[in-house]
Amino acid sequence: MRPGMYTEIWRIVLVGVVAFLFGWNLGYPLETVLVGIGVYILWTFRIISLLFKWIDKGMRGIPPEMDGVWGEISDTLNRQRRRHRRTQEKMRKTIKRVSRLTEALDEGILVLRSDLTIDWWNSSATRLLGLRSSDRGSAVINLIRDPAFVEYVHQDELVGSIELPSIIQSERLLKFSASRFGDNEIALVITDITRLNSLEQLRKEFVGNVSHELRTPLTVMRGYIETFQDMSSNTDSVNAAFGQMSEQVTRMQALADDLILISKLEAGSQQPVFEAITINELLRSIVTEAEALSGGKHTISLDCAETIIVQAENNDIRSALGNIVFNAVRHNPKGAAIAIRVRQYEDFTDIAVSDDGVGIDPTEIPRLTERFYRGDSSRNSDSGGTGLGLAIVKHSINRCGGRLIINSRLGHGAEFICRIPKDNAPS
Repeated sequence: MRPGMYTEIWRIVLVGVVAFLFGWNLGYPLETVLVGIGVYILWTFRIISLLFKWIDKGMRGIPPEMDGVWGEISDTLNRQRRRHRRTQEKMRKTIKRVSRLTEALDEGILVLRSDLTIDWWNSSATRLLGLRSSDRGSAVINLIRDPAFVEYVHQDELVGSIELPSIIQSERLLKFSASRFGDNEIALVITDITRLNSLEQLRKEFVGNVSHELRTPLTVMRGYIETFQDMSSNTDSVNAAFGQMSEQVTRMQALADDLILISKLEAGSQQPVFEAITINELLRSIVTEAEALSGGKHTISLDCAETIIVQAENNDIRSALGNIVFNAVRHNPKGAAIAIRVRQYEDFTDIAVSDDGVGIDPTEIPRLTERFYRGDSSRNSDSGGTGLGLAIVKHSINRCGGRLIINSRLGHGAEFICRIPKDNAPS
């Protein structure tokens, strides 16, 4: 029991004893005790009244002087008040710090309520979207009316991001990324990627232009090398040197051709023209080329029904499947078995190229489709590749509306699956 309660109990006992003794002398002990209790109750009500007045004023200042249980209550409330004030001060400082942080960001931040109305934004969002104070409470889809954005923010699971031109400066390109938090609210981050997009475009144009410019001198060099190789006066060492030079020129030409191709795919300047392709016929021609490349060192099998047809762009699908099959030949040792299997399902067609060769470390798989990525010594330039094959495969399959799936383990071969949707023709 707390000390204040002891004080209060002794106070009641003392009032009762004094009142009883005083009443005994007067001959009215019971009546005097009742009067004493009444006085104690009135005094208690006065103390409670003072305490409530102090509480109603927000517990500002010093609490009223009192002891006993009510003194302990007022002291406890006063300590809670001080703790609450310290907590409030910490919260105010935290809020100010977060506010200063968000104002310092170059990215715009929009907080949307669960009904997609605008609740809060920072100064960068004002600059990027032209927001005004009157926009608070407005639906964000009334501000950004692009159908792609409307579809994006209405997703149940906010996945990925979208890029849209600015609504106030059409020459600017903005990237929108959203995520849910709290009570189904949405944090929308807006990034100005105009400069990055310009640099990426410049890079693509530079690579494409340089590759085009390389074609002519390489063709001239190859012509002269072939002429010199045909001279009868050449010694064996000279012919060997010309042979190596010819191989390197051929490799440079292949690299230039691949760079031009991937630049075109990335630019996306031309929409793919989808057509019905008999996949068995296409794969048979690729297998014939792969067998010539292998020179009998590998076993290549094809399992594909003659009736399977996919809707795709012919050059894209041929480039993708050819690169995968030729890679399997180039990057696997003599005696490896390469199997091509095609299975058609209700919504898509899987074209799988698997082998039982050296395999790939699973940690490298996410980076295989990067340009010039070579994860280990088994995929080096000595294999004759340019390092762009899988990058071309990825872009070609994406243009067909499909996706590339890679499964592999070191020492257990690799499997590359091109998944082409059944209905992927552009609208």
